[in-house]
Formats: sequence, structure tokens, C-alpha cells
Amino acid sequence: MIQKRNKVIYIPYSNKNGDVYEYPVNMIKILEKKYDVCGQLAEPNNVVDMMKTKAVFLNWVEDRLNRKMKIQLWMYRLLGTKVIWIFHNKFPHQSTGKDKKIAEDMKWLANHASYIILHSRSSRKYLPNYNMNSHKTVYVPLIMFEKRVSLEHTSELRHKYNIKETDFVFTMFGMIKQYKRYEETIKAFKKLGLHGAKLILAGNSNEAEYIKSLKNLCRDCEDIILDIRYIPNITLNAIIEISDVIVAPYVNRSSMNSAVMIQAFSNARTVIIPNICMARDMASQGFFYGYKTSLERVMLKAFKNGKDANREMGNRAYKYVAEHNNEEVVSAKLYSILER
Repeated sequence: MIQKRNKVIYIPYSNKNGDVYEYPVNMIKILEKKYDVCGQLAEPNNVVDMMKTKAVFLNWVEDRLNRKMKIQLWMYRLLGTKVIWIFHNKFPHQSTGKDKKIAEDMKWLANHASYIILHSRSSRKYLPNYNMNSHKTVYVPLIMFEKRVSLEHTSELRHKYNIKETDFVFTMFGMIKQYKRYEETIKAFKKLGLHGAKLILAGNSNEAEYIKSLKNLCRDCEDIILDIRYIPNITLNAIIEISDVIVAPYVNRSSMNSAVMIQAFSNARTVIIPNICMARDMASQGFFYGYKTSLERVMLKAFKNGKDANREMGNRAYKYVAEHNNEEVVSAKLYSILER
């Protein structure tokens, strides 16, 4: 009797490092339409459970891959389960890129995966053991985010942040971590000294010393709003709504993709972003500000372009992701991999 495989394991199931993270939630929502999804690998001796499993999806496991997990994944492969590694970053953001164990574990993942999902075509060249593993890669667009905005909520935020309708608003949002270089945005904004401009920095953080340093940087500038807390999605969408340009100056050495970029586009806002792989994929579209060296220069350019021009760029970005990153497109790609 052929064992029906209707189970999918998705790691992490709904959060990353204990923080709610919308990316796995969106992916799981798609998978749950056809499969039973859970977030836990079976014990190495639980062959019955493994044989019910269609696929194992792996996100951000590069820095926690241990011997037991390797045995589990090897067993899944041996028993006919697809192991699907999502290649998010060149190396984990918190790593220097020189950690030999992480480098070896990334090679192990690439070598033992059935398929390797890329969220940007330009990231393919960074794949570990490229010649051996490039044939396993499948491009799956990063799914666009839902736009849910309350006009009343938006108005309340403007009042809370003391932002006028005429103010030009730069915003950074998401988990506040050092690799996202919040301090670079603060320094560039302060140096520019733009009249009628505001900078919002909104998100949660578990890096107390880093937050302390950011507060010190912002202390003498009333035009910077530092809102450090868990931001519910409806509030985050309202923050994006009152923004003109989203700033995402990631460390280019590790970053290849940007959920913030897609979330901004999903809310019809343009972004400032360095020359990461996802930005290279879309560079010819002309609806965002890419840069290689000077964040300050590109922020000035965005400001000088004015609110209307940036809104038009955001609208074109929204049309692009609505066509190329919608749920139907992403679902078809994922189901195609699973049914091969």
C-alpha cells in the first residue's frame, strides 16, 4: 500500500527568534490550503511519521544545524520526503561570514536539499557549491503583503508623531537590529538637515545596548521619531501610509532579499535600498532608489523629488508586485515543487 503524504513541516512554524514574523505566516497560509502543516521534525526513529511527510521547508537554520537535525533530514530524504532549503542570505546576519562551521553547514544544506528556493534570481550565483547544486534552484517570488489601513488609525498616528500632511516622511520599520544599520540612516538624516522632513524609526528590539546608542544619536533632533515597541500589522500599515519613502540600508555582505522592500511596495511606497540581489532583479523598473555607497546622497535625491513623484513610484511598485508577487503566482510555484 502506498503511503499518502499529506504532511508538510515548515521551520520556523510561525515565528523567528520568538518574534512574530509575517513571512512564514504567509507561506504557511498557502501550504495549509493543500497540506497539513506543522513545525516540528519527527524523531530519527519515527519512520511512520516521516513517511507521511511530503516535504520539509527550512528557513534560517544555517546557524543552528546540529548533528541530530542532520540525521533527521538525511532520514527524511532516504524515505522519499523532499527537503527544501530557502536560501535567504549569503550567511546569517549575526555572523561575520567567516564562521567555518556555518559555511560548512550551508554547504551541507545545499548538497542535501532536494530543491533550493531563491527569492531573487540574482542570488543564484552565491549558492554554496554552485556547480553541484545550481540545478536544484527554483525561483519563488517573495509573496506580497496584505494592505489593511484604517484612515482613523492613520490620523491618530499623525497626531501622535506630530507629523503634518506637508511633512516629507522617511521611515525605517521592522525588528531593530544592528545589521539593518539604523544608525546610518539617523546620521544621514541629521547631516542633511532637511526643512519639513521627519524620520520615523518603528519596531521592536531585543538589543538593549544598540537601542541605547540609537536614543543617544536621536536625542538632539526633534524631527526623529523613535517608536520602539511591538507594532501590530494594522499600525505598521498606517505608519507606511503616512510615509513617503521607506529606508532599508542593509549590510550588503549578508543580505540578498528584503521583506521590507516587498511590504513597502505592497503598500504602494517606494524604498531606498542598497544593491542587494532583490534590488538588482528589479533595477530596470525604476520605481525605487538603489545605491552602492552614499545613503545621504540618495535620501537627498528622494526628498528633492517631492511627495508626488515618490507616490507615483510607489504606485508603479505596487502594480509590479500585484502582478508578479501575488498569492496565486507564489502558490503555483510552491505547489509545483511539491507535486514534482
